Formats: sequence, structure tokens, C-alpha cells
Amino acid sequence: MNKRIEWVDVAKAIGILLVVYGHVILGVHDAGVWGNTFSYRLQHSVIYATHMPLFFFLSGIFAVKWVQRVAKTAIWQKAKTLLIPYFVWGIVQAVVMQVFSKSTNNGQGLGNAVQLPFMPYAQFWFLYDLFWIFMVYYLFLHVFKLSTKWYIGFAAVMFLISPFMGVWEFWRIFYYMIFFALGTLVLNHSDLLDKVNIWLNLILVVILHLIYFFVSMPTALHNAFSFFVAMSGVVLLINLSKHIKSSAIDYVGRNSMAIFLLHIIFTAGTRIVFTKLGLDNLYIQLIAGLFMGMLAPLVVLEITRKMKINQYLF
Repeated sequence: MNKRIEWVDVAKAIGILLVVYGHVILGVHDAGVWGNTFSYRLQHSVIYATHMPLFFFLSGIFAVKWVQRVAKTAIWQKAKTLLIPYFVWGIVQAVVMQVFSKSTNNGQGLGNAVQLPFMPYAQFWFLYDLFWIFMVYYLFLHVFKLSTKWYIGFAAVMFLISPFMGVWEFWRIFYYMIFFALGTLVLNHSDLLDKVNIWLNLILVVILHLIYFFVSMPTALHNAFSFFVAMSGVVLLINLSKHIKSSAIDYVGRNSMAIFLLHIIFTAGTRIVFTKLGLDNLYIQLIAGLFMGMLAPLVVLEITRKMKINQYLF
């Protein structure tokens, strides 16, 4: 069990690094610091095809025990860990973005805070959609008493039709549900991951990403192909995580939620300050944005721990 938790923490650390860097490159691109170059488009494609499927997959691992709880306990636990941070930091970020609205890229502000109960914005969609994915999982296994196979089958069908579900968050919930569903299999089938040859896995990832990036496909086929691109990357990152031993990386992984919730404020703030100072060098902005996006949220987290209010915020 300890070994499993260790590699999960490492995988979360790698995943959150990709999330932060992905938002940094998106920010400098939208601000006009980095044009729509081949390098930008390739990095964007690789990162965004894999990093969020990884987090949904990891979330599924721990759902197996959670689903055994009584409804009141199960729902409250997910409301406390997902919805409360969603609303708290969604409002905080909206206020900050409103104050600095003249300097931000996308005009987010108080209007987004008002819409939080029914429409997430920015990075907060992950918490919102994950909550509903947990609820559907609970309905299948605990309420309807259906097996995991039925849930995975449902998730697979909904994944295939997700591109055509343009209402509310349905498309995103049902796109990512299959990765969560497959994650629920890990505890009972962890040996399958151990059998994967990491070098063959790497070659497969490269080939699939090149096809995904260069080959134009119809929407349905592109969506279906993205599953294999994402899962090959998820498996590779998990296998890499099993070979990394570092207390610092474990710390980042254990506290990845704080980084996820807060990083946009600091990456956007860094970009705005640097731009106003005339420091518009791409590489300086990338490095500074990544550094602040990873470090500053952890500083805030430790301050809230000293104040003994972290349990209400993260």
C-alpha cells in the first residue's frame, strides 16, 4: 500500500508540473509573447492530450474504497474535498481577475463567480466535473448495485459520443469519465501496469502523438484516437513515477491540489508584472511563470497550515 501511495504522489507531481507549464505556455501565447509556432503547437498538443486524463485516472484509484461508504458520508466527503475548494478559490480568483481585468488575457471576473454553481471557469472545471463523475460512479455501484464492468461500458459509450454533447459540461464529464473508470481497476490489477515495457511504451507514445498532431481526422475518429494517445501517456507517466524516489517530489504530489487551485493567479501575475517591466523574453517568462506557479501556492499552503485554516481551503 505504501508503495502504491508513493508512486501516486510522484505521478501527481509530474501531472501538476504539466498542468502549470501548460497554462504558462497558453498564457504567454494568448498574450502575444509566443506566436503560434510549431514548437508551441506541438508542446500544447502533447501536454493537453495527457495531463488531465492522468488526474482523472488517479482519482479513480481511490474511488473504489470511497464508493463503499453510506450516501451521506460519501457525498459530504466529496463536497468537502472538491466543491468547497471549488467555490472558495473560484470566487477568490474571480475577484483577483476582476481587479486586474485590464491586464489579463480572457476577461474573467466577478461574472464567473456568479456562474460557479452551474458553470465552471478556468482550471476549476476539473473539480466540478470530477464531483459529478464521482456521483455517477456512486449511483452505478452503490445505488443501482451494478458491477464495475457496467460502469466502464457506460463510460466507454459516453466517451464516444461526448464530442456531440455540447450542452453544459456533459461533453467534458463524459470524455474524462472513461479514464476515471479505468483508474478504478488499478488496485485489483496493478500487475498489468508492472508488465509494461517502459521503452516500448515511450516509442508508442511518440508514434501516437505524432499521428495525433500531424494527421487530420473527422471529429469522431479524432476523439476515439485521443483515448489511445492519452492512455499511452498515462501508463508511461505512471511507470516513470514508480522509478522516481524523492521526498521533495512526494511533497509536491501530496500538495498538488493547492498548486492546482492557486497557480493561475501566480502564473498570470508573473506574466503581467514581467510584461509591464519590459521583460518580454519568452524563455524568462516561461521559467519565471513555471517557478512561481509551482512555488507560490505551496508557500500559501504552508502559511494557512501555520494559521490552522488549511483544512477549510484545500
